[in-house]
Amino acid sequence: MTPTTNPEPASVAAADDAGPAPALEPVPEPEDVRRFATERGILVLAHSYQEGFLQECAHFVGDSLELARKAAEADAEAICFCGVHFMAETAKLLSPEAEVFVPDLDAGCSLADSCRAEDLAAYQAHLERKLGVRPTTVAYVNCSAAVKALSDVICTSGNARRIVEALPDDRPILFVPDRHLGGWLQEVTGRELILWNGACSVHELFSVDTLKELQAAHPGAITISHPECPKPVRDASDHVLGTAGMLALVKETRGATFIVGTEGNMLYRFRKEAPWNEYVAAPGASCACNLCPFMQLNTPEKLWRALHERAPRVDVPEELAAPARRALERMLELS
Repeated sequence: MTPTTNPEPASVAAADDAGPAPALEPVPEPEDVRRFATERGILVLAHSYQEGFLQECAHFVGDSLELARKAAEADAEAICFCGVHFMAETAKLLSPEAEVFVPDLDAGCSLADSCRAEDLAAYQAHLERKLGVRPTTVAYVNCSAAVKALSDVICTSGNARRIVEALPDDRPILFVPDRHLGGWLQEVTGRELILWNGACSVHELFSVDTLKELQAAHPGAITISHPECPKPVRDASDHVLGTAGMLALVKETRGATFIVGTEGNMLYRFRKEAPWNEYVAAPGASCACNLCPFMQLNTPEKLWRALHERAPRVDVPEELAAPARRALERMLELS
């Protein structure tokens, strides 16, 4: 399948257009932003790919599923998710009674956009006709709620290997939407997967040539890369890990230099939680580091306004929420 860039049908509801928003006081220090949210019963979550100020404002920082679980465990009545829209949708799926909103509704995801639900449904039907059996669809969590609703089980970069290995081998597996993560899974599990042709625009830009130049400039450095990176970058790395795995590795290692092949803001969290190591951002094909343009749409000013207005809101229609939630629950069972 060819990646597309069309957004999913609206499962995200914007605030009513009530004219120009009133001016707010300047954004205070992060601890004051967090205190403001706490006093109003709002749980602030921030993905590790957000800028440092937003991470400091949050009650919890982590990967998308880890944060959604934190929200469910906290039984939050309101959640402000500093991340991209599929992450807020996942939080809504796991905390259906909570009010969920984001700083910027346009903060999407190139990987999620590469797999539209209507295209996936058509391809599933095509494969069933061709193969005589409906494939088991495994969806990386970086997808829309509508795609999750069409999937049999969800996975993260951290548990994808366990999920694939736990599936019976009497049915073919369709893996969506990331072809690089899927290719890595084929390598480490030995399972043959049908791969959707999607990719993350940030990880796709990592260059193996510039990575090798950086390795030569830092002899003895440990290279860690995300499985969303292309195969040449993964092959040139010492460890291929999801963000949670990366964090665990740097925290248990002392006095090392790490070359990091993932979104550049991850280094802020490394330096905060494991300051005893040195961290060098792996360069992209044409830039010093890779920053997700969608993540950068969230700013301190937008977070501050969102906390005041409790908007823009994110919701998932129940006809999508129920099957998407089942796919998430299947992941928890298998992993």
